Amino acid sequence: MSVNPDTLPLAAANTSSEAGRLRFFPLIGALYFTQGLPVGLSMEAVPVLMRQAGVSMDVIALVPLAGLPWIIKFLWAPMVDNRWHAGLGRRKSWIVPMQAILAACLLLLGFLPLEGSGLWMAVTALAIGTIASATQDTATDGLAAEQLAGRGLAYANALQVGGMMAGFMVGGGGVLMVADALGQQGVFLLLALFPALTVAIALSWREPPRPVPAREDTRARLADTFRRPGVALLLVLAFIYGGAHASGLSVSKIFLVDQGWSNQDTGLVSTISGLVMLAVGCPLGSALTARNRWVAMGTGMLLAATSFAAWGLIAAGILPSGWLAVSLAIGLLSVASGFIAVSAATIIMAFGGAGKQAGTDVTVLQSANVLGEMAIAGVVVWVAGRTGYAATFAGATVALVLAALFVSRAARSLPVTR
Repeated sequence: MSVNPDTLPLAAANTSSEAGRLRFFPLIGALYFTQGLPVGLSMEAVPVLMRQAGVSMDVIALVPLAGLPWIIKFLWAPMVDNRWHAGLGRRKSWIVPMQAILAACLLLLGFLPLEGSGLWMAVTALAIGTIASATQDTATDGLAAEQLAGRGLAYANALQVGGMMAGFMVGGGGVLMVADALGQQGVFLLLALFPALTVAIALSWREPPRPVPAREDTRARLADTFRRPGVALLLVLAFIYGGAHASGLSVSKIFLVDQGWSNQDTGLVSTISGLVMLAVGCPLGSALTARNRWVAMGTGMLLAATSFAAWGLIAAGILPSGWLAVSLAIGLLSVASGFIAVSAATIIMAFGGAGKQAGTDVTVLQSANVLGEMAIAGVVVWVAGRTGYAATFAGATVALVLAALFVSRAARSLPVTR
């Protein structure tokens, strides 16, 4: 008798008790939320706080490099797969200490001056916290890929995308909103509570053992990832799938500034985009992904193409650059981004979970995704500066339609996963 994996929210090796199942998804959501905190800090909040303290722009320009571990984390991913303490669990052996390190770094940032002699210590603390988060992400992804299947993977990846987005917003704009009221110490002490609470949740959940297939060598190796059937197509998919959201946000905000929008209104558009993705795109994307992850991906690509077409009409003067048209265009992009991110992450996790080294396989593909987001966003902005916004948006529309066709091909070419 065949079993449809999409009817199984949890894989057969998953938690045996109802209590364990109830703790699992809150744990996954909390882990992804805390991983977004240092990203938001390094990309948005800390540079602003440093500038307010009188730090030069040359130094501030180096702070976002704290996000570099998210690109190169595949280098140490096999170690995360290969080493653990049996009494604590394969994934908890990394999750618990990495969360503790993140909490300690955030706590330390509350007492280090963001100027003068303490500046580089603060930057170092932020970098260490980011390394801990990136390392923990390998363990968290491996845990989800190993313990979940079908609809369970779709739900977990909605938590992944939504949790990371929420953590980024809290660590970025959220910190700036309360910084004056709470002060530096108050803000970072509050942030440190999140990973500390996540440690408590992780310790209260018992990680079930994953059945190990009978094979001579189960050690994780980077080379084994690149030998797996279908990995080349997935690397291309991982490189391009985040480009729609990253490039769309980058070029659309610059376009609005050139249209005379204030920084406050442009920032509000960015905030609305994040909230729509969080509240609409991710839940709808999760529901469609649970039915068919490839249809969800293709639908997201076509919605993103529609969004860029709307931006192109605004840039060409056919639609007015007012709140109604802009809200429609950014709203479509945000919903599309939720569809694309949840479905792509589910495809990647299913691929990782079907092999012997889930953490390493998923991390390699995620590193390709982060690199693609940075590269595509940069290229789109560069093209806009040379060809104009209308032509750039039109080109992006065509590119996304072609990407949807690529997704259709990938769906037929890749090996079937759970």
